[in-house]
Amino acid sequence: QNDLRYHLERARVSFVEREFSDDHMLYLRALIHRVRVLNAENDADKAEGDQICFKMVSTIDEMKSDHSESEWSGEFMKMEAVVMYVIGLFHMNVGSEESLQEALEYFGSAIYLFTLLGDEINIISAKKNIAKIEAKFSGEEISHDEGNDLEFSKRQYKYWLGKLGEQHSITIRRGELLAHALYCSNQGVAAERLLAKMAAISRQVHGPTHNCTLSATSALKDVKDRRVFIDSRRQWFHALKYENDGLSCVVKGPVVESAGESSSSMQEEHMLTLSLPITDVLPGPGTPVVCQGLSERAHLNGKIGDTRGFNGGKFEVHFEEAGLEPAIIKLENLRIVFELP
Repeated sequence: QNDLRYHLERARVSFVEREFSDDHMLYLRALIHRVRVLNAENDADKAEGDQICFKMVSTIDEMKSDHSESEWSGEFMKMEAVVMYVIGLFHMNVGSEESLQEALEYFGSAIYLFTLLGDEINIISAKKNIAKIEAKFSGEEISHDEGNDLEFSKRQYKYWLGKLGEQHSITIRRGELLAHALYCSNQGVAAERLLAKMAAISRQVHGPTHNCTLSATSALKDVKDRRVFIDSRRQWFHALKYENDGLSCVVKGPVVESAGESSSSMQEEHMLTLSLPITDVLPGPGTPVVCQGLSERAHLNGKIGDTRGFNGGKFEVHFEEAGLEPAIIKLENLRIVFELP
């Protein structure tokens, strides 16, 4: 069956090239199916695969030249993302160090596009492939779920930082993945500081339109979203700012997540903007906060940390400053940090 499919996919490409040469989407689908059946370890198949990858990129570039930036969305962007992902798979299967480096770049581009599309499943698949490649480079074995593990992400970032330096796109992308792991572990301050650093380095070295810069900037915007639970409404909102000498907090929401759609893509007219007493606004897990008004533990006033747990109106706060132990702090003695100093 595999041998039959191998020849059928070749015939499909020839047929589309002959009969539908102007249908770029149909042509790309045929090329994608063809490259997926090639044996990257076979010299002839590898040579054909390299040609197909070039054709796919050229076709995407030609399509982009025929459409404005505002038109390049939906099915067009999805096709570009899939092309980047499939090229990444091909180079990953080739397996040489050079090809694996190229695979990382293509998977990175795919992740950026899948993120814009809200395609979580393909984002996860691409990130797992990146983790496998980087584990191979560093000589580590990767377990079934270690790609999302914080300690694994730390080791990988440290490895690439030492090997390639902080300005390389692979290191920047690995830093972004580490920041994601930190954020998922409710370490919001560390995640935000790392993403701010990655975005700044990428912007300076690779330019504002590079995929690494766009991806890190987008991720930074997400982690800077201060989500809070409104106790009286039993709903999540976005915290925007304090007013009334810090006694009230302006919030916008509610936050509603739906499949394939982030809260940032929700229509603004469906969201309320409210000014609520701070006693009704509970910072979400991992939210950057600063202590104030403490008398018995005055040394903690002005110290920044993130919230890790909540019980009975009190938060467990882990501090950024080395040497400070986690502390249980009342809500009234905490304020959300909207911009880290």
